[in-house]
Amino acid sequence: MSAEMPAPPAPWTLRGSGAVALFARPLGALMLIRYASSPVGPYDELLWLRLRISPRGPFPSVERIVVNVPASVEGGRHNWGIPKYRAEFDWQGEQAEVRWPDGALYARLRVGGLLGRTLPLRLGWLPRRLRTLAQHDERGWAWTPVTGECRVRLARLQVEKAPELPAALHGARPLLTLGLPRFRLVFGAADREDASHTA
Repeated sequence: MSAEMPAPPAPWTLRGSGAVALFARPLGALMLIRYASSPVGPYDELLWLRLRISPRGPFPSVERIVVNVPASVEGGRHNWGIPKYRAEFDWQGEQAEVRWPDGALYARLRVGGLLGRTLPLRLGWLPRRLRTLAQHDERGWAWTPVTGECRVRLARLQVEKAPELPAALHGARPLLTLGLPRFRLVFGAADREDASHTA
């Protein structure tokens, strides 16, 4: 989006499907998402999330993230301080290949093995600390509430090759992988503390 057409402000409501793999070593979550609808249209996303210590204590924080729509990059950075970059996604059956715009490989993953019946999950059932993102950029800290609901079932998400993700993820077995056949998320407005107060 150009300067004349800035990214839509928060809140954003997003709907889609995907998979979430929870790891112990390194501690964090890998998410491969296909948004069917958002304020900037459909887009794909791959992110690595871990706990991060902020001035208000530990919270989940997006450490690495790529998407394939420039407006999502702008919106994520401006609204919530999420360090999004643009990449290209290629889907071939159960395999997803993510590459930088210059063609360099970002990650190759395989997702599948959806098992069992789906169960409902509401983020409101989780402690507030686990459904608040803490991000830090040149403007300071931002804490963003995330709400929503989804259907979940067991799945598989395997990292086949990923030069841009933590090396320990290569071939690692997740503690748990959940498939999300459908979900709705709402990213609220960030609560910010500017850099002069958190230096």
